[in-house]
Amino acid sequence: MKKYEKEMDLSENIYVGIDVHKKHYLVSIRTFDLELFTGSIPSDPEKLIDLIDKYNNGKVKAVYEAGYSGYYLYDKLKEAGIDCIVTPPNMVPFQPNNRVKTDRLDAKKLAIYLSKNLLKKVWVPDKELRYHREILRRRKQIVGDRRRVQTRIRSFIDLYNIKFISNSYKWSAKFREDLGKIKLEDDFLQYNFDLLLKEYDMLDQLLKECTQTIKELSETERYKNNIKILRSITGVGLLTSMEILLELGDVSRFKNSKQIASYVGLTPSQYSSGEHIRMGHIAKSGKSNLRSLLVEASWMLIRKDNIMQEKYEKLKYRVGVKRAIVAIARKLLIIARIMLLNKVNYNYRYN
Repeated sequence: MKKYEKEMDLSENIYVGIDVHKKHYLVSIRTFDLELFTGSIPSDPEKLIDLIDKYNNGKVKAVYEAGYSGYYLYDKLKEAGIDCIVTPPNMVPFQPNNRVKTDRLDAKKLAIYLSKNLLKKVWVPDKELRYHREILRRRKQIVGDRRRVQTRIRSFIDLYNIKFISNSYKWSAKFREDLGKIKLEDDFLQYNFDLLLKEYDMLDQLLKECTQTIKELSETERYKNNIKILRSITGVGLLTSMEILLELGDVSRFKNSKQIASYVGLTPSQYSSGEHIRMGHIAKSGKSNLRSLLVEASWMLIRKDNIMQEKYEKLKYRVGVKRAIVAIARKLLIIARIMLLNKVNYNYRYN
């Protein structure tokens, strides 16, 4: 490694690798072939920018790995006029003979790979889109929390062999009303049961409020036209439409159908050797919640759309039920991309 002994050539690009931690950043700054600085600084974007400015000649590129810290550092570097990318950790080149791993070496490695243009970058949504995404994700968390409380209530009923009369054992407004009529023999037992019901009611109310907020968001100028387009597909409702728009962003960034299917995780794995090719399960990387919603929508679509139903039946005969419905979900995603690009409603001819 060359040592930095003379004034920097202002014509050279500067590359910054950052290993991000909660309490500190490990930073490596270099040109293509010369290390200028490697060390630790407090995890403060302003201090990082001040450090980079010492070497900033207007040709600075920075990189850090995607992770818990999100895009806050990316935003701050961009605001300071520093070209920054966020790279997926699983796509950083691996050196098979190098078993030494330290934060300092990670920062150096990022800077070196950035200088050689060997790093992939993730797409970073704009701030507004990121903030809107959080509403959908919070709703998903609330749904999960409510489901766990439902399970606790049923377990409580089984544990104490509580008998009650209800016209339905499926969870519904009537079922919840019947639960509220249960009177237990012990005050403390009743208190614990009532706490579970209150927890359920609180989460149920939060879910309603969150869903209403999503509905109001869908009616804003940014989304309303695309929502109308997507909801012209049978089986695609408000939540699925918003999930598509918020998780995918601008679909024109996908060059083809393979890219968008891979991004969502609807591309089947492939095993090939010689003349033998076998298609395996889908690679479950990508947007798991969107993938699930597309599969749910596909079940509705094949019931209403004769052409899609015919496709499904042919696939089911060849590859089985699960793979067939996933293939329909992939087709649905590709159709949605075409519709959004061309600003047209659903039409059988896209099949």
